Amino acid sequence: MSDAPFFRFHPGAYEHGCFEQSEETCAACGRACVWKYTGPMYAHPPEPGAICARCVADGNAAKAVADGGYSLHDLSFDVEPSEDLAKEVEQRTPGFATYNPFVWPVRDGTPLAFLGFGEDAELAGDAKAKAAIAALAKEMGAEIAPVYAMIFRTLDGADYVATLDLD
Repeated sequence: MSDAPFFRFHPGAYEHGCFEQSEETCAACGRACVWKYTGPMYAHPPEPGAICARCVADGNAAKAVADGGYSLHDLSFDVEPSEDLAKEVEQRTPGFATYNPFVWPVRDGTPLAFLGFGEDAELAGDAKAKAAIAALAKEMGAEIAPVYAMIFRTLDGADYVATLDLD
């Protein structure tokens, strides 16, 4: 996948199914998608056609959306990052399925990277992910099942944070 853009706030986007290989024409750039975005896009109708990973990564997806306004997430930030970082998360970071609007954690002014859900095979045995879920449970005063925990980490990988997505 060397031709696939990297998303620092969702490094596992391809593994999480946010894209599929496709030769469909991108509605924003007019080229073959190669990697077609399959995640959510919150925009005013009409919905855009296929959007390629390149246009998600560089923000050109706006060319295919009425008035250029859209978001790839239904979120709020626990601490508001800079406008540039907020826009990178909201419009240039592939979205993923959630049941409800959720809180995207920010530490020291920088959004954290989404790693997946606590029940995901690569996170289920991860000590830092388990500790993040335990910290969330303590904060909430209730047991939190891994299926409801969204796991994020700081970009340097030092700290993990869990947020809630109840169905």
